[in-house]
Amino acid sequence: MDFSCQRCGRCCKEIGIPWAELDPRLVSDYLNMDLHDFLDSCGFIVNEYSGEIEPAEFGVTPCPFLKWDMEKAVCKIYPVRPWICKGYPGPGIRCRKEQKEF
Repeated sequence: MDFSCQRCGRCCKEIGIPWAELDPRLVSDYLNMDLHDFLDSCGFIVNEYSGEIEPAEFGVTPCPFLKWDMEKAVCKIYPVRPWICKGYPGPGIRCRKEQKEF
């Protein structure tokens, strides 16, 4: 796949936080925060039935770790960013900025 990120931040602003269960644990460790403090500060909950970590609201945007440096998007947790961010845009998916506006 030929993809060169332009660091526009559009994906981070529109996708929100579609994280897998392990991602909040990795990020809280990276930020040196207690897991439950991290979950509270970023709007995650622990499902009382399954015990899985999930966002309190789906589709919450923008990602709270999106920062700006000289008009370029920067991920504050880049080394431990969620798996979905690492694989973006993924096979068969184009960057949202590259899609034609209708």
